[in-house]
Amino acid sequence: MEPVRRRQLIEATIGAIHHDGFQNATVARICKRAGLSVGLVNHYFDGKGELFEETMQMLVDQTLSDVEAGIAAGTTPLERLMGFLEGHFAPGQRSPEAISAWLSFYTQVSEHAGFARIQNAFDDRLLELLRPILADLVIEARREGIAQTLIALAYGLWLRHAYDPARFGLDVVHGIAQDYVNDVVVSPGSCCAAAPQP
Repeated sequence: MEPVRRRQLIEATIGAIHHDGFQNATVARICKRAGLSVGLVNHYFDGKGELFEETMQMLVDQTLSDVEAGIAAGTTPLERLMGFLEGHFAPGQRSPEAISAWLSFYTQVSEHAGFARIQNAFDDRLLELLRPILADLVIEARREGIAQTLIALAYGLWLRHAYDPARFGLDVVHGIAQDYVNDVVVSPGSCCAAAPQP
């Protein structure tokens, strides 16, 4: 029962942030949305702070799952690289509730040590996913810089899509990502291209 209740409270937290705003997502409102008593927050979590951290962690875990699925769907290094980028735009990452929650947590990262720890671990995992893909595509001296740029590109495109989906729809953001990959990784004679494998 505990995993079910914890999941209910986390999902209710996302809903409360979306409907009431981060600052107004009180324990009372979260529990009312979940249909549970206020006392259960302190029973299953170490207060509201831990509930919010677990909520952000769930968003991170879902994003990583979507990104890993995008990578796994590719059969070539380039397909896996595009899968990495497109995984950030899986349906679960584009729901209004997820967008509200993500934006709220992002604005708090610099002020909240727990959120910063989760964000840093998330970024580290994204780099771990990119490095072996880029090892087959670009020279070693450029890999880390390109990996960091790809993560920043994914974040930036997601943000533009979140704020203005009419102008930055999936076709637009996928096209921008593809153009970057083509320019930096695929272009003939690129200084970044890895030597052919024997």
